[in-house]
Amino acid sequence: MNFSQHGPKLKRPPGRPKRQEQEGTTNQYILKTASDLFMEFGYEPVSLQQIAKVCGVTKASIYYHFENKAQLFTAAVSAMMDKAKTSSQQIMQQQDMPLYDRLVMLAERKLRFPHGDFETILREASDSLSKEQMESIRRSEESIHHVLTVSFTEAIEKGEVRPLHPLLMAHTLASMLMLGNREVAKEFAPSPTELAHDIIDMFWNGVGLSRESRTDEA
Repeated sequence: MNFSQHGPKLKRPPGRPKRQEQEGTTNQYILKTASDLFMEFGYEPVSLQQIAKVCGVTKASIYYHFENKAQLFTAAVSAMMDKAKTSSQQIMQQQDMPLYDRLVMLAERKLRFPHGDFETILREASDSLSKEQMESIRRSEESIHHVLTVSFTEAIEKGEVRPLHPLLMAHTLASMLMLGNREVAKEFAPSPTELAHDIIDMFWNGVGLSRESRTDEA
């Protein structure tokens, strides 16, 4: 029987799509595990062997997906930030909610997943990263700031906040939320919800309209 004439001709060997799916899942799991470990312990203390052990795979499996630790760090941190960007967009695009409430929701979600000081971690890793890798991470970081910048620009146009520089406002809020991950901040607020409200209150008092102005507008 000539199978090409009497039946569908297979374009790929059986099982290949499943293998690709498994490899994709493994890659994502390695990225998630690596980003968690890097953000908790920093760059230097975390080894590829430790990442492999937590993932339940061999070190060779790590090298199958990533050439070295620097490449894995870059990919893991960038993937983490891409998820943060998507999450931030979902919150900030809820136009039926006041900006203040969206910022509290954003802060609470971030503070529920504490991690180390990102700038300290990145500075520690910088000697091991290429210029291109550093730039890639910074672009991912800026994409999150861009989400906030767009929201603050819209808020300025609507008269919800003072006409300050939107990008500066975005960086200021990001810095305040980063400080909220430090242990000293938790001494003043026992839960992420309370800490989120405290931080956004402090931020809002700097950029928001006065209480009297908001009352008049209402």
